[in-house]
Amino acid sequence: MANNRLRRLMLPLIGALALGIAVTIPAAPASALSVPSGTPYMTYTANISAKGTGTGYSSYINVHDAHNNAFSFGIQSDSGSPQSKGKPRYIWERVQNGKFTYGYLNAATNNLTPVGLRWWKNDVAAISVNHKTIGTVNVHLEPRLFFNAEANARLNGDTVHSTVQNVRIDVGTASGRIGLNGSWNNSFSFHGLKATQTKAGVQGASFSIDGRVSGLASGHNWDTDQVSGIAMIAQKWNGR
Repeated sequence: MANNRLRRLMLPLIGALALGIAVTIPAAPASALSVPSGTPYMTYTANISAKGTGTGYSSYINVHDAHNNAFSFGIQSDSGSPQSKGKPRYIWERVQNGKFTYGYLNAATNNLTPVGLRWWKNDVAAISVNHKTIGTVNVHLEPRLFFNAEANARLNGDTVHSTVQNVRIDVGTASGRIGLNGSWNNSFSFHGLKATQTKAGVQGASFSIDGRVSGLASGHNWDTDQVSGIAMIAQKWNGR
């Protein structure tokens, strides 16, 4: 994990943010924070799959703000990881003021799986698999929020064939800041990976993220460079 992984998590606008130097820390598994009562400020659910060939590939749903904070959850296979050793695992990744941490959870399947993120304004996020909460993580976000459907691959020659299907996002509580703005933007394509919207619409949209990695310099990988296909949409913010 390295600084450019931050840029993948943090893409709220066209192009990557210049985030400066960040510290990457493997974190403990998801904490024992209590799931708050009441309706979360944000809920993001989808069915995801993470398939590919080579040394590493992944599929994620991601929420982030424009202030160096982000949180994502998905399925990753990474032969370069001493924790997963190439086997599919659920993983969460978090950026807080430019500092990146992550945690592996249970063994996963690469096949289509319902996953979800919920976030409350007291800075608690809950992650779910198969409609059951499997952990909570302390996460600070500052709305306006932005949402990614994305996939990644690790090295030149690796391929990814992931999906993010039947997306549902509920966000906001105040008038003019409830729901999503515009349509999905799937133009974020890096090193040969591309997100394609396969089911039209905003709510209920589906995406395939595919490609073969190319163009990485010798010794580079998804920790040193952004290697991803991303579709993104923003929270409505006073009419825009």
